Amino acid sequence: MLEVTESTAAHPVRSAGILRVWMVVAAFVLAGAAVPIALHIARYGLNVGQIILVTFTWINVMIALWEISLNLRISLVERQHTQFAADYRGRELDRVIDFFNAPIRLREIVRPSTWAQVWSSYSLFDPAYANRKSFGFWVDSGNGYVTLIPSLLFIYGLTFDIMPARTLGIMGLIIFWMMFYGTVIYYAAYFFNKEYVGHTKRNLAIFIGGTNSLWIFAPTWGLIASIVLIDTGSYEFLR
Repeated sequence: MLEVTESTAAHPVRSAGILRVWMVVAAFVLAGAAVPIALHIARYGLNVGQIILVTFTWINVMIALWEISLNLRISLVERQHTQFAADYRGRELDRVIDFFNAPIRLREIVRPSTWAQVWSSYSLFDPAYANRKSFGFWVDSGNGYVTLIPSLLFIYGLTFDIMPARTLGIMGLIIFWMMFYGTVIYYAAYFFNKEYVGHTKRNLAIFIGGTNSLWIFAPTWGLIASIVLIDTGSYEFLR
């Protein structure tokens, strides 16, 4: 079965059914972003800036849940990292593919142990995520707990008058700056400590550059939008 709670089996993906992990992830992102976007379009019409912000911030909601799983199941991640590092040496990309193609039962979708495997897989590229003393572990765990609720408020605050525009802008400024700053420091620590040694350029481009660069460019747009909300005191820019 997908979840591993005690053992560190090399291939903990024995489960029946048609659902795969990637299907659950895609459904979560598409459905979760579609709801606030559709509500916004129904009230104000299409706004590209709002769509970009909502889509990224909803992805951050998903990542925040994964990061909370990392925090709750760090012991599992540490054990799996040791096993996966041996079993997937030289073919780390296969571990990621195996995880996202793994069958998953409905009850496993809500288990932190399931999504902790995101990090035990990613830790093959950056072992900081299998080390509870590392900056990478704590900055991402912190992002999970601290940005989850503000992200949800920001998503729906762009459509519904949950709070004044300036207040939402200040909240957005805080959360997007935290994401941007954390990612810059993460890059600095990763390359300063030469964690890239032993990995192919392709894998680094995908898993270090590709995935993390989203948390550079999208928060930049979030910062700009938040500043406009603060400066104008109006939602017109995003409606």
